[in-house]
Amino acid sequence: MKLLAKVIVVLVFCGLALAAEDDQSKNSTSNNSTSGDNKPSTNAPTDDKKLPNELCSPCNCDAAKKTFDCSSAKLNKLFNMSEWLTLNESGVATDIMLLSRNGLSSVPAFPQLDVKILDLSHNNISTIAKKAFITLTNLEVLDLSYNMLTSKSLIPEIFEGVYNPDEYLPLEKLRVLRLGNNQLHSLDQDLFEHMPNLEELSLESNVFKVIDRLTETAIASVKTLRSLDLSYMELVDIPEYIFNAPQGLEYLNLTGNLLTTIPEALNYALHLKWLSLDENPIDNIQGDHVFPSLVTLEYLSLSYITPLKVIGRGAFSKLENLKEIHICNNPEFSFFHAEAFVRSDPDDPARKTWPRVKKLYLHNNNLTTLDSQTLARWDDMDVVDIRVNPWDCDCHNQWLVETLLPLIEKTTPEIMNNVVCATPKQMAGLSMVELEHKHSQMRCADKFGNNPQNDGALLIGLLVGLLAGIPLTAAVIMIYKRGCFGLVRRGPADFSRAFYSRATNDDF
Repeated sequence: MKLLAKVIVVLVFCGLALAAEDDQSKNSTSNNSTSGDNKPSTNAPTDDKKLPNELCSPCNCDAAKKTFDCSSAKLNKLFNMSEWLTLNESGVATDIMLLSRNGLSSVPAFPQLDVKILDLSHNNISTIAKKAFITLTNLEVLDLSYNMLTSKSLIPEIFEGVYNPDEYLPLEKLRVLRLGNNQLHSLDQDLFEHMPNLEELSLESNVFKVIDRLTETAIASVKTLRSLDLSYMELVDIPEYIFNAPQGLEYLNLTGNLLTTIPEALNYALHLKWLSLDENPIDNIQGDHVFPSLVTLEYLSLSYITPLKVIGRGAFSKLENLKEIHICNNPEFSFFHAEAFVRSDPDDPARKTWPRVKKLYLHNNNLTTLDSQTLARWDDMDVVDIRVNPWDCDCHNQWLVETLLPLIEKTTPEIMNNVVCATPKQMAGLSMVELEHKHSQMRCADKFGNNPQNDGALLIGLLVGLLAGIPLTAAVIMIYKRGCFGLVRRGPADFSRAFYSRATNDDF
């Protein structure tokens, strides 16, 4: 009975304890629900979390890339000042702002935004407000290409920046300006006065035809310029001293102009590393029209030049550090001088040097031969592309099969095809790769179509015949002298008697 009483007492106490715990839990839940107005729930928005901006509806706000993309949004006009400011208020990152392809015709002044890259290309912009970018103090890249800007509408005041005691109202961080594919024919001579750190300028596909004095002054004033695109501007000449001031110019694109010779202005591009003269009507590079001393030039392109026929002696001899050269798709280019690259040492004329070219592209030309001395270290090259040329498969090109093709196969086997013989006729259409794999000898045909290598057998036959004929000839002579077989030797007296007859008595 005592044991039963103790068990009952323990159960009673446990029940009381559980009841008390349950009441405490209910009170806690009740307190939390009644105090909900004072304490935010975990699902409620906090002060430090911004609501999505309304401008992100027609556009795309990419927080990870800090990009505000309104390209092709059919805006027709830009947002007003109050709408722009909501981007800052809602915390939308705007390092990159893309506003291309919206049919915009004008650009008003921007509010203060942390924009680094601003793309206004592919619109119909013909006017830009003065000081339009003055509050974009972090702006580094401005793209105004593919618009309707004219020489009259593109004025220096557009690019005014904030006051600076050392520079004239500069856009201090602007380093890239793209003005290609507009309606520019000239530039205001002070256009870049508010861009003290401009490094890259593109004027491509504006029909200038001639770089006038104002434009020359404008470009020459950009001393920090490193990259200049003057392609497809129908230029017939480049002013001689245009590159005198921007000493740091490294990239120059002159593709698609009307230049007929190598521009003398290159004499002042002392630090140039990259140069393209593609699609210019240059018919030869030789004599007085060769490249000047460009000791830092590493890349050169001379492709798609329809009239180009000849690259002569010393054409590239002053390009000491050339590493990559493209001479491709020139349908008339047929003569490549063996000493186009070679340079004589001024102190020792007998000593020859070549640039350490690593990539040589010669495909789709009209070349028939390539001299093995054109470059010194074929074995040290990364790319040699000689496809689609009408090669002569003769002794002069034997080294192509024996030396060059194995090197090409080792470095870039994907460009081995289409290296085909065009002459002589009996080898026309034959792949040099097949010759190389079969270790076949080329037929050394001369200009008349003869094959000198076949003359060896002929010469051997003649020699054997000569050696066999000597004793035979000696035997005939001996037989003749001895009068054998009716071959009687007759002397001078015999001939005199043959024409003599005794006179008769009637003759006296």
